[in-house]
Amino acid sequence: PPGLSRDTVLGRPGANVTLTCQDKGPVNVTVSWQVEERGAAAVGGRSRRLAEGNALLLRRLRYEDSGRYSCYVGGRLLRSLRLLVEEPPETPRVSCYRRSHDKDVLCEWPLRAKPSPGTRAMLWV
Repeated sequence: PPGLSRDTVLGRPGANVTLTCQDKGPVNVTVSWQVEERGAAAVGGRSRRLAEGNALLLRRLRYEDSGRYSCYVGGRLLRSLRLLVEEPPETPRVSCYRRSHDKDVLCEWPLRAKPSPGTRAMLWV
């Protein structure tokens, strides 16, 4: 989607996603994955070690799985990806009306489902 950087992977809640460290690489190396814990940047960069292998399969995504995933070989950073777990926002259906000519216009955007926690909306008039 527009606005996302190349190092961002978008996943829907409940879906599976595979993060790949290298497109092509040496066969006899051990690739390890780490995820930066929430708020870790503010408290010294603590991270949690995950599985080993060139590809990391994350099953049944949850909003809490969002974060920065990095792969390493021998302690050397090879790639860092930002995983964003979000439900895409529904297409807005805005309706506007005025009760009478001397009243303000009232516009509404009724939602069919609760938006993802990170969803932000802005209205320009």
